[in-house]
Amino acid sequence: MHGYHHFLHFLKNRELNELYVSIAIRGFALSMISIFIPIYLLKLNYSLDSVLIFYAILNAVHALFVIPAAKLSSKFGFKHSIFFSVPLLIIFYILLYTLELYNWPLYLLAIIFGLNNSLFWIGYHTDFSKFSEMTNRGKEISFVNIFSSISHVAGPLMGGLILVFIGFKFLFIIASLLLFISAIPLFFSKDVHEPINFSVKQIFADQKVRDYFSFIGYGVETGAGAVIWPIFIFFSILNNFITLGFITSISLLFSLIFMFVTGIFSDIKRTLVLRVGALFNAIVWGIKTFVGTFLQVFIIDSFYGMSKTMISIPFDALSYDKASKSNIVEFIIFREVIIQTGRVILFISMAFIADLITGFIFGGAASLLFLLF
Repeated sequence: MHGYHHFLHFLKNRELNELYVSIAIRGFALSMISIFIPIYLLKLNYSLDSVLIFYAILNAVHALFVIPAAKLSSKFGFKHSIFFSVPLLIIFYILLYTLELYNWPLYLLAIIFGLNNSLFWIGYHTDFSKFSEMTNRGKEISFVNIFSSISHVAGPLMGGLILVFIGFKFLFIIASLLLFISAIPLFFSKDVHEPINFSVKQIFADQKVRDYFSFIGYGVETGAGAVIWPIFIFFSILNNFITLGFITSISLLFSLIFMFVTGIFSDIKRTLVLRVGALFNAIVWGIKTFVGTFLQVFIIDSFYGMSKTMISIPFDALSYDKASKSNIVEFIIFREVIIQTGRVILFISMAFIADLITGFIFGGAASLLFLLF
């Protein structure tokens, strides 16, 4: 009954409800295609180094454009910032759609994707920091993650099926249409306009050193999970789009099952949940270095779904807590810049090392940096 009352409470928060619906639709669109992008590029005979540099440029642009994105959000509103990101992402998919035909430079695609990310995430995190409640923040984050993950669960498997039976180009079209639809729910209520006064120097001067390391760790770990791991298991073990989609969907399903419980405990003891999750996640990354069969991938990805949830929910809740106690936009800018810096460090390092299993070691080591947060 207590959970039911919380559910009703969330439904009354109109701003968050619109965000929930928008994120669910966007999440479904991205989950259908995102995990397959590095594999698509490699299958077009781009080298592994080129693909890793593509992701390094993407995240560098994201970091560099965060401050201009924050100013745009201030002028037009945080929901408009999310809305402005949609056409850029659709343009990115169109360029991917025609990449084999026109041989667009990869750095152009990376720049467009990076601009989209900076606009979306500055709007999303600021909106959530503003309208979520500190005492229920863990449950609210788990709730938005549940909305997103319900759509995510089916996305990779459906994307894999479309790739095998129809092809990449049709998948790009479907994802683009869904992205356009995802922006509509955001404007069922009035947008928020806030003047933002900050100096770049002050944003970084006011932060704790341990937060720098934690956000770099977040960037490295999520980058390894989103790019390095899928490339490795596809080319070394699975070699099948449907199987990769199925494995990813199962991992997301375990995340979904684990989310609400993690959200509840995060509101009781955020730091404890994060520390347990960080240690669990580091162990999972260590085990990944020994994976060699489909069954092993299936098992370890299921555990990764759980460990990742134990990190992401309390970590985001603590981030929003810290943002609410200071200048929200300044802290979100700091968060985004440092996370993307972590990813740039990962992808440039991996481009020189060119050994994917080393990325698993980076992922495990980065997980331990969450202990500092």
